Amino acid sequence: MDSITLTADLVALAKISAFVTAAAELTGLDERATWQVQLAVDEAATNVIQHAYDPDHPGDLTLTWRCEGNRFIVALRDYGRQFDPQHVPPPDLNSPLEERQVGGLGLYLITRLMDEVRFDFNPQGGNLLTMVKYLTTGPRDDVAILPLTGRVDAVTAPQVNREVHAQIGAGARFVLLDLAGVTFLSSSGLRALLLIRKELMTLGGELRLTGLQPQVYEVFTLTGFTQVFAIHATVDEARTSFGLKHA
Repeated sequence: MDSITLTADLVALAKISAFVTAAAELTGLDERATWQVQLAVDEAATNVIQHAYDPDHPGDLTLTWRCEGNRFIVALRDYGRQFDPQHVPPPDLNSPLEERQVGGLGLYLITRLMDEVRFDFNPQGGNLLTMVKYLTTGPRDDVAILPLTGRVDAVTAPQVNREVHAQIGAGARFVLLDLAGVTFLSSSGLRALLLIRKELMTLGGELRLTGLQPQVYEVFTLTGFTQVFAIHATVDEARTSFGLKHA
């Protein structure tokens, strides 16, 4: 375990990158995983520097790393403004570049690059972002695979939400929804999936989808959410993406 505390300004980014790169290499992460950690930490640190403190009065940013089993854990702590990831909208990845709304891309990258992401805040401890990269790929025991059927609309979306929350309550943090049996998806159903995704991200987890029928996939295409959700063609492909063995 090691840590470094720096003033939260842009000059610190080079030192932060060198610190986390040396740590990743020391723990045995390969070149690609090291790059992913570098980028995730840079995005997180940049957010702190640009948004947590007033530009004329930068505070401290502390970066800590440690290993627990096969988990390489990086934590960033600051004492600036409280950060709530639920208030960050998904990034617009579908509109033409000149029309896209700014914001959300850094958080999006962090959650895609790291295997686990968790945000915590308390008045004494400030903001704490914990990110995890797995050193090895093996079977997960915290993934729930749920098949959905029929319509997912304003009537059925609450039931989908209850089913997923039952799994979350049982400890699942990574959820795969198999939509192969879904014949209709409305905006209410899409909104429910967005809220589930956002909650899992807050808990350091992830939502993935598989088996979308053409008419359901078109809803995601029309709304631009094919770039927001992790969508897989088959259950086996999605299981592999989670680090699960094939059935």
